[in-house]
Amino acid sequence: MGSITVQRTGSGDVGLARHAVREVHGRANVDDAELATFLADRANHLHVAVHAGEVVGSLNGYALRHPGRREPQFLLYEIDVLAAWRRRGIATRLVESFMASARDAGAFEVWVPTNASNDAAMALYRRCGFVRRNTDDVMLSVDL
Repeated sequence: MGSITVQRTGSGDVGLARHAVREVHGRANVDDAELATFLADRANHLHVAVHAGEVVGSLNGYALRHPGRREPQFLLYEIDVLAAWRRRGIATRLVESFMASARDAGAFEVWVPTNASNDAAMALYRRCGFVRRNTDDVMLSVDL
């Protein structure tokens, strides 16, 4: 497999971020100025797994302010690994990197929305220590 590094991207990593968003997350239209703005905001997180200069996995999430608490809570929003690189522990390493950032920020919680029917995601998050506290948790959305 070779060496894979996992890192949080920063404001100087627009190229890595562009590759992550286009190739790993499958977004065709990527605006470099918006990526730079995203990366400059320390509440935004984009962690990448890189092999030989190419991004093979990516996770994005956010540090959220909670009313009445000094400590943030972190939302793991999206994680993807290229199909050819799956089942090699890359997703686990990305989650661990994100959780390390949360710990460093003094966060009191990391949470993630997913589908109970997504067996791979459920197994990943359980492996990383996430628990389903309420069996009736629901996430609703509306298109604007």
